[in-house]
Amino acid sequence: MKNLAVVIGTSDSHSFLWKDWWYYFNKNWKYNYPIYFLNEKKDIDFSIKQIKVNIPNINLWTKRIRKSIEQIPEDNIFWLLEDFFITKSFKKNEFENIYDFFIRINADSLRIDSVESIHTTSYNTKFKINGTLIEKLDQHSRYLISYLPNIWKKSFLLECLKVDESPWESEIKGSQRIEGKDYDIYSYLRPNWFGNACRQGKLTQEGKKLVDNRK
Repeated sequence: MKNLAVVIGTSDSHSFLWKDWWYYFNKNWKYNYPIYFLNEKKDIDFSIKQIKVNIPNINLWTKRIRKSIEQIPEDNIFWLLEDFFITKSFKKNEFENIYDFFIRINADSLRIDSVESIHTTSYNTKFKINGTLIEKLDQHSRYLISYLPNIWKKSFLLECLKVDESPWESEIKGSQRIEGKDYDIYSYLRPNWFGNACRQGKLTQEGKKLVDNRK
């Protein structure tokens, strides 16, 4: 279970989420991996190593994240965003089984979905590992790249980030760039394990409930 880092992608413009994100992360994340917090300039007041790269232009998002990821020594990354509040802890051995599968099958990425996506339903292979159903995405699935929670091989993540663009462009255009190139991309559906707290810079209704529930 070594050689994995937990990486939180965020920006200073979303700093209003940080305290609430940390509350849910600290409450529900039970593992002792190195943690890195990627933002531009602002300091945080909780114990996570920050990597600051000051490129605030959203159209250069991939450049900022790429330059941040290059500073992380671990070979594999569990990627999270600050607007995904973890609301449900992993069951005993659940995350270990998922990561062990990722290593043994030499996957390039393995996303841990909260809801079934209508954009990634073209699977061609299914595995069941200790009761965990993991499905391989078809090479022509629309969202081969997704910045939802993922376990990534760092080298593959850097490949996906190599073109300077916004996160949304990177998901769509980047998926087109890697289509048919035989990358091994998997998905594990874990219903409702995080709440989507923010959209377009504002709290969602779900986010407002999560913030209110912790007061």
